[in-house]
Order: sequence, then C-alpha cells, then structure tokens
Amino acid sequence: MKPKGIGADFARGYLSNVCVAGELQRNGLGYALICKAKTVAKDMGISDLYVHVAIDNEPAKKLYIKCGFVQENEEPAWQARFLDRPRRLLLWTDLSNSSDVSM
Repeated sequence: MKPKGIGADFARGYLSNVCVAGELQRNGLGYALICKAKTVAKDMGISDLYVHVAIDNEPAKKLYIKCGFVQENEEPAWQARFLDRPRRLLLWTDLSNSSDVSM
C-alpha cells in the first residue's frame, strides 16, 4: 500500500480539517469535498493522500472509507496522552492507479 521508496515518481499529500457544519451534514457535501480534494491532488501530481481522523469519530471514518481511504496505522495511546489529544488513525489512499478519483 505505501510507496516503496522516495523518488520523483510519487508525491505525498495530506488532507487536513475537512469539516461540514452540523446542519449540512448527511447530504453528500463531505463526500463531494473529499472527492474534489482527491481530484485537485491528483491534478497536482500527488500519488498518495493521507488524513488523520480521531479514533472515536465513526462518521468521519466511514466517510473516508467510502471515499477509498484505508487504515495505515493507529496512534499509540501513550502518544495521544503525551500530546493531550484524542487517539488518531492515519488513513491513506492511492491516487496514482485510479483513473477517476471523483468516484
């Protein structure tokens, strides 16, 4: 799943702070935002896109999985405590092999 080495043949991107106002949730806006972000990233030459999500944020995890992300790793509890934040999952998607990232 992860790139095999560092080189000019791939670039990594990070998706940050995807939010939808509560009154607008559950109508496809988050899905559309992520799909557009994937399209823009791919157009910029990004081959691997990452995002962190709080481990207990089930709606966000489901949304990212629906958008093609898979779990890369899970933050250890001690690290989250040290940084005084909720535990997070790192999710990943491969943009290099998909012809249509907008799903």
